[in-house]
Amino acid sequence: MRAITIKAAWNGHSDCQRCGIRESALFAELVEADFALLHDQIDDIDYPPGAALYHAGANGDWLFTLRAGAIKLVRYNADGSQRILRILRRGDICGLEVLVGSAYDHTAITLSPVMLCRIPRTLVERLNRDTPRLQKPLFERWHAALEEADAWLTELAAGHADVKTRVARLLCRLGNDGEPGLVTRLSLEDIGAVLGVAPESASRALGSLRRSNLLADVPGDRHHWRADTRGLAALASPTREN
Repeated sequence: MRAITIKAAWNGHSDCQRCGIRESALFAELVEADFALLHDQIDDIDYPPGAALYHAGANGDWLFTLRAGAIKLVRYNADGSQRILRILRRGDICGLEVLVGSAYDHTAITLSPVMLCRIPRTLVERLNRDTPRLQKPLFERWHAALEEADAWLTELAAGHADVKTRVARLLCRLGNDGEPGLVTRLSLEDIGAVLGVAPESASRALGSLRRSNLLADVPGDRHHWRADTRGLAALASPTREN
């Protein structure tokens, strides 16, 4: 596995109380008095595409809230090939597993320029202990992560649907909340690593979607596609497996 060492840009400490995604972030339930407990410990960091936030098995000192961009969670096989287990989007948290264990379960790699908040594990543990309001959001995050992992397995990596249908389902999950009609652009290798298919199969599926005017390049943007989201949703329908 190739080590990725790309320097991040530290922008200072995050202002959680005025965060633009606070309603969907981990600290959504905190009240004004709770923010005094943060003590400027949360960092606002930008990462370029292809940067590793952490590697599987590394000591888990941090959790990360994704404010913009996309991150893939990767597990590497013995032969060096990768399997992408999930792709995280705006408002998602990565590294939750360190709250119950000492190490990260996966390798987290940025797919596009990302903005995130880096939160010390010790801070979350202390807030969870001292601030009961944080306990419910934590349980909700665990539940949402489990549901999403199950959906990725059943809808994308398994089942009897053909590759084009599963690619459509994947694209439906990669929509951009800020700009309707845009989806995160993945390499053929990454699509194959999500679906468990060869890159050539992913290429044929994308070609078919392009010819059907369901997918198109965005001039000057290497990180997104323009998508007909309604058309993709119709193609992704579970009824197509029958």
